[in-house]
Amino acid sequence: MNVDLEWCVKNAPTGVREAIERVRAERPGVTVRKYACVEQCGLCARGPFALVGGAVVAAERPECLAQRLLAAVDEATGGTGHSRLPST
Repeated sequence: MNVDLEWCVKNAPTGVREAIERVRAERPGVTVRKYACVEQCGLCARGPFALVGGAVVAAERPECLAQRLLAAVDEATGGTGHSRLPST
């Protein structure tokens, strides 16, 4: 199972698309989903952000967002680029 990275197309003018493309290139196992709205309008108005596994990841600049997204993906996947299975 892959980790989901979700983003809002209304946030594209902030540079989020560039950050997403970097994550997609560096972590090919990530499932990227683009939505018309992810119901985070306050964040959307302030700067680039995306959701990793449902958790908000935001930054002031796209370069910082890319770094934070990569770190969030690594944390969610144990650094493998693929989601960890829950322990039983």
